[in-house]
Amino acid sequence: ASVRSQHFIVSAPTPEYARQVCEAAEQFRRDLAIEWLGQELPPWQDICPIQVQVGPHLGAGGATTFTFINNQPRDWHMEIQGSADRILDSVLPHEITHTVFATHFGRPLPRWADEGASTSVEHISERTKQDQLLIQFLTTNRGIAFNNMFAMKEYPPDILPLYSQGYSLARYLIGQGGRRKFVDYVYDGM
Repeated sequence: ASVRSQHFIVSAPTPEYARQVCEAAEQFRRDLAIEWLGQELPPWQDICPIQVQVGPHLGAGGATTFTFINNQPRDWHMEIQGSADRILDSVLPHEITHTVFATHFGRPLPRWADEGASTSVEHISERTKQDQLLIQFLTTNRGIAFNNMFAMKEYPPDILPLYSQGYSLARYLIGQGGRRKFVDYVYDGM
């Protein structure tokens, strides 16, 4: 079943859940832009299709792709999966944060900043998992040296430490001055 709104077209197993995800996506697009940027985003030129796989035993995760054309993200595509709750309180806001940043910055962000900040809007249960994984990675030599992580423009072969370490750094920086100051910091660094 598919449901369409101003910025999204959601395909999900049931019309009710597609509608719920579509409404949540629009709300997150608005609310997260205000949180991170202090204002709503302008309308996109393209609709962002969202493919949803929902099931109680699916791990929470997603991927959002797009292409920058003249500093504007175009050709959106988002795939999300997980339990009904985790999709709405973790995966969808995480992926929508990527779209907010892509629209605002008009170019790719450092991987640690994009994933770390996006993880910071997830449910506490998902953020706690990242905290636990961080300790595991740093105590088993899977950690990424800070100077290497800070400069990464592409995903490393072992991607999970990037998420945990990026989240840890983003959480620290957000704690120093809030989300808008974090965005300014990343902008200055780019």
